[in-house]
Amino acid sequence: MKRDSAIVAALLAAISTGILSASVFCTWAIAHGASMRWRALFRLFCHGIPERCFVLWHVPMPICARCTAIYAGLALAIAAYFLLPRLTEAAARVVLAIAVLPLAIDGLTQLVRLRESTNALRAGTGLAAGMAFGLWAIPAVETHVFTDS
Repeated sequence: MKRDSAIVAALLAAISTGILSASVFCTWAIAHGASMRWRALFRLFCHGIPERCFVLWHVPMPICARCTAIYAGLALAIAAYFLLPRLTEAAARVVLAIAVLPLAIDGLTQLVRLRESTNALRAGTGLAAGMAFGLWAIPAVETHVFTDS
């Protein structure tokens, strides 16, 4: 892995882990007396509709189940990148397209009110999409962004 790619991987892992950690901490703080208004900070990352969020300590997390899983999948993918055989950028792009398709179908059918999704389905589709994005990002960076001149 090129040095610049390692930096990008570390940043992706740090950002996703940071958002997840902050979300869990916010939920814990609210459960222990902090104002529910702290959830508003996470609107930058997610709609945070309480019915679509995982519940910890009897409090809905400030990011929804799908976004929680996307961030978790991204962090897991960066770790998995070092354990799995390397994909070419083109192959990783195909994997990403396939992984995002169930997320898109789930989200769109819910958006147009054909059905109501469940948190388990949101988490599953989010985890797959987050992992696929992470597994695509590094080869994409190595192929297109940081070329040695």
